[in-house]
Amino acid sequence: MPLHTHEISLQGLSGAIFWMVIVAVIFYTLGFATVGWVHENGMWRGLWLSCSASTTQDSADYFKATQAMITIGLILLIGSMITIFLYMFVHSLSLNKTALLQAFAGLAFAAVLFMLIGFIIFGAKENNLNWSYAFCVIGSIFCLVGGILSIVQMKQSSVI
Repeated sequence: MPLHTHEISLQGLSGAIFWMVIVAVIFYTLGFATVGWVHENGMWRGLWLSCSASTTQDSADYFKATQAMITIGLILLIGSMITIFLYMFVHSLSLNKTALLQAFAGLAFAAVLFMLIGFIIFGAKENNLNWSYAFCVIGSIFCLVGGILSIVQMKQSSVI
């Protein structure tokens, strides 16, 4: 079994991956939890709540599909955050750093895929997209960049 050396530092490439994921979680969670996905006719609508005089909640199939895809993306994003945290900071346990980095890359790219599907479904059906939607998109871009940087880290560590 070949020996792989992982250079782990908050100032290096692994630190860039870590900070990308932290920023991705912040942006994505803010967009996920707020009601600024759509603004039309004085009504603000998010994935889970609407702010208007009426109490109707959108329950169309595309809306449920969007909720599912965006939620799965968030779960995978949190999983990727946990794996990169273990990769960066837990040295006392005998964890395989290569496996953690590979798991992170897989989780990050899967998260971006589910997020992208959710964005496409919602964006194709809705007009007047607003800031919460944009925050989720920004979060997914940071997640994608973190995944790409993890591939570079694996390349530098002679994993791939």
